[in-house]
Amino acid sequence: MHIDKKSVSNQTHTITYTHIKTGGSSICFMFSGLGYTYEKPLLYYITMLMLKHGTDVVHIHYTYPKELITKSTNEISDFMMQDIDLVLNDVLSHDDYTNIIFAGKSIGTIPLIQRIMRDEAYKDAVMLLLTPLLTRSELFESIRKSEHKGLVVIGSRDHYYNESVYQLKTNTMNIAVIENADHSLDVLYSPVESLKALETVLNGIERLL
Repeated sequence: MHIDKKSVSNQTHTITYTHIKTGGSSICFMFSGLGYTYEKPLLYYITMLMLKHGTDVVHIHYTYPKELITKSTNEISDFMMQDIDLVLNDVLSHDDYTNIIFAGKSIGTIPLIQRIMRDEAYKDAVMLLLTPLLTRSELFESIRKSEHKGLVVIGSRDHYYNESVYQLKTNTMNIAVIENADHSLDVLYSPVESLKALETVLNGIERLL
């Protein structure tokens, strides 16, 4: 295993990323939340799961103000894609991968749903939508119309939970609702139940790999 830390830029943007290489033919690009970074349990253990399966991992290290979440869905998507595209283009121009996985957490699911899932170049990619903002109707409808293979995960006590979430289940998209879990997929004051929630998510992802 080899770890590269790189920085890419254009005239207006500079973004850093970490590329963990296993030598495999699959890669998982990960988009963190605003405050939920790659060291937090969910993204940390998903990284470990990918490496277990010989899948390379890219962590994109963007930092945005909390006020970004108040913008429209399209504004957020366009703003974040300026950074994300730099990384995608840099990684995929140097390495030839046969399988691509995208994993987004919270705000990280917005460009994933609204831009990447609509891009013909990624029509065969697996989509892991971790606590997406389902109360934004345009996100909900975009997922509902998608034919991608993947997994939607959300807690029943997440403030972005939409009780119509099971309408998103298709032959290729699975749904995991974690009872009593919040936006971090933690079950308040119950570490054992929180660990069980994490296990449920990891098992759901492993079935897709």
